[in-house]
Amino acid sequence: MPKPWRGVWLCCLFIGWLFAGCVAPPFYSYLVYENPTSFVRLEVSPWVDPNIPQTLNEHPATLSRRQMIEALSGLRVREYRSGPIRWIRGLADPEPAFNKEEIELLVPRLLEGLGLAVPQELVTFYISHPVNATKREVTSGGMYVRDGHLHVIISNHRTNYEIPPAGLIYDRRYPLFSLAPLDVDLLYETEETVLPKKKSLWDAIFGDEHSGEIVLDLSRLSMMKM
Repeated sequence: MPKPWRGVWLCCLFIGWLFAGCVAPPFYSYLVYENPTSFVRLEVSPWVDPNIPQTLNEHPATLSRRQMIEALSGLRVREYRSGPIRWIRGLADPEPAFNKEEIELLVPRLLEGLGLAVPQELVTFYISHPVNATKREVTSGGMYVRDGHLHVIISNHRTNYEIPPAGLIYDRRYPLFSLAPLDVDLLYETEETVLPKKKSLWDAIFGDEHSGEIVLDLSRLSMMKM
């Protein structure tokens, strides 16, 4: 769908929601890619207020392939440990957030999604690996650009999801929804690439800051085209 018409469609969507009242909105606004175990799609950003410009995302956004590869390959996850546990056991070892196959699958689709998105949207992703007939391992989240920074959200990381007997599939419908409390911290291999967060005195003392979102400075990611 051409970008101008997608913008008109999105405005109509918002108006339709206002008149629809209790009618549930669609789960996504545009499907970039889908297979039986993964997808990348555009969704309306839940934090965006069209009347408040500073809440809008800087979309469409253009990143180089090298930038996206560096962004995904540099992400690390580390088992979350609260202050007291950290004092006793220390920090867990970080590990890559995505493996090589996942990065190869996500890179071109995330680039396409960011290039198609309008300011009211973000790009969401979902990857699953079957464990057995009723259980799968889910990694999902979202991505958006604002103020020259790439925001990456990890809502689930290798989270086990068991399909209920009724067959309701919530994990594919809501990639930004955590199926269980997130049990990892999100890090990046080079600290200078990450936008620092303001820490409270409590966080500084007990180390309890815990977030599934990380903000990367795009100017520090490679601009070299591949």
